[in-house]
Amino acid sequence: MKSKLFSLLLVTLSTASTCHREGPDCHHNIIFKNDSKGTIIYALPFTDLSGCILENRFKAEPGEEFALDLPRYCWEQELAKGKTAELYVIDPAKFNAGFHFYDCDSIQIKNKVLKHYELTLDDLKRNNFTITYEN
Repeated sequence: MKSKLFSLLLVTLSTASTCHREGPDCHHNIIFKNDSKGTIIYALPFTDLSGCILENRFKAEPGEEFALDLPRYCWEQELAKGKTAELYVIDPAKFNAGFHFYDCDSIQIKNKVLKHYELTLDDLKRNNFTITYEN
């Protein structure tokens, strides 16, 4: 019983140590705003040995916004050392909604890409961690 309690305590402490509080040097969210006149889909690419797929998609009506949240980490950590966050804005009329991986060079063929973002930490800081899509 004591070993189970001790294990639970260790897991709790290790989990708590990876959490960071939101503040000027730690942002959990990137806010995406749709300031266009049409409905769009925000989608993140996922890559593995099979190829690419657009997932974690969110449909946004005109004027709508959503937060891409990293509750346990800071975007500052995730995008350190020149890493980027990639996001696609897709026209819902031509969005490959299937769950089949395809060649990563085919994203623009399989979907009607309205905008492709490769966001650096400097990009996010410059825009106060808010990205606005307009057409």
